[in-house]
Amino acid sequence: MWFDRWVAISARIAGLVDAGHLMALTLAGTRTDDFGVGKKWVVPELEALKAELQQFAADYCAALPADAATALKRFLERAGTGSGIEGPSNIQAIVPFEIFRSEFEYLIRDRELEARTLTELAFEHLVRLLAVDRDTRLKWVRAFDSHETHCEQLGAVHLLSHGIWGFKVSSVGSATDLVFGEPIETQVVAIRRTARALVLTEWKLVRNGDDINALANTARTQSKLYSMGVLHDIVLKSTRYIILVSKKQLQPLDDFCETGVTYRHIVMPVDPDPPSVAAKKSTKAA
Repeated sequence: MWFDRWVAISARIAGLVDAGHLMALTLAGTRTDDFGVGKKWVVPELEALKAELQQFAADYCAALPADAATALKRFLERAGTGSGIEGPSNIQAIVPFEIFRSEFEYLIRDRELEARTLTELAFEHLVRLLAVDRDTRLKWVRAFDSHETHCEQLGAVHLLSHGIWGFKVSSVGSATDLVFGEPIETQVVAIRRTARALVLTEWKLVRNGDDINALANTARTQSKLYSMGVLHDIVLKSTRYIILVSKKQLQPLDDFCETGVTYRHIVMPVDPDPPSVAAKKSTKAA
């Protein structure tokens, strides 16, 4: 997919930048390109890179984040390859490629922000539904009293209504669908067609409030088993969600950060106090 293709192109640009640095060092002493490296090697590589980016745009522009697609089009309109320049100055044509690479990397990382925002919205929506909607509350209470997987399934369907495809990790580190319990690879077509992001979730039932920290730790440990699969380009990589499902509201846990990953703890009371009662309790606690 486009992300894999971009990783390869980005590495190619980075390699050319390194070559440009090396050439600049060699020119510092002689100021002449005695071996014609610029014309024979640098310019052809720049032309090939631009052609590859043009093909990349043709194949994937519609799938890119809007700002990233705009940046790519703008670069292709402006970028030269140094083919009309004589002498060592043609290595300067490398600079716009590196500037574009930096900008594009930044813009595609914004997908993480959108995915996090959608996921946070989905969970906040569910918390509020449970607070005010009796039918929703009854379904979740039955699931809580039945089995953890029933809560996972209800949660997954709710997330999907917000464009988020939730999954969990199997004992061998592969992604597993929360609804059908199958490897996520069996759902690739549906996920590509419908999901705005793929989000790792671990669900735990907290029947005793004193167990919340231990259960959260177990969930984090399980989520660490995950290794990126075929859908890594749409996985929310920087944040994983630990959903702690309880009967009543419990004290929220702080986020936990490790090796560049934030573990968000979401406390999900399935039978919360009515909003008016909860507000009074909150006022008294303050």
